Amino acid sequence: MIVTISRAYGAAASAVSRRVADALRYRLVDDELPVVAAAWLGTSADVVQTLSERPVGFGERVLQQLGGGVPEAAQPPAVDPVSAQTRAAIEGAVREEATAGDAVIVGRMASAVLGRRPDVLRVFVHAPLDWRVAHVVESLGVNEQAARAEIARIDEARRAYAREGYQVAWGDPRAYDLVVDTSRFAIDGAAAVIVAAARAAGA
Repeated sequence: MIVTISRAYGAAASAVSRRVADALRYRLVDDELPVVAAAWLGTSADVVQTLSERPVGFGERVLQQLGGGVPEAAQPPAVDPVSAQTRAAIEGAVREEATAGDAVIVGRMASAVLGRRPDVLRVFVHAPLDWRVAHVVESLGVNEQAARAEIARIDEARRAYAREGYQVAWGDPRAYDLVVDTSRFAIDGAAAVIVAAARAAGA
């Protein structure tokens, strides 16, 4: 069984994922994905992390395409080759980890990459904005303004990544098998809900 965990930034999904993996005795695949993808691309994990977790605007994509000012650059590029290459590497890393079985895979649109397979439980972990702000403030030791700005930045990056790469509305409950609110159940409770769902699905 593969459990994919998509998440709203600041919803404590990393902690939830660790508890799920421990309870199921599954591998936790989180930071490893950018490392594997980076090895395929011949770059660093930080580059992969940055490319997949920040929005790239139209103006930036145009500048990336200029290459001497060719006329085609005046039109919106259909595909950003850097993002496409990075996305392909990440998808390959996700599939490779899934092939090994019994894993909790965090982020990287693994739910869309693996699709509606019977051996995949697709989970979205979220919480109200104020709860997430408080969690980021406490976890990172930043002020509320900085926390709100970082949440907005990361959420928009993930929304754009899902929309542009997979034509999926990020966070739409219809794209997942289970949606869990960390503010309602707390970290341990949210993990317990996911574990119960995974076992009911055949874990």
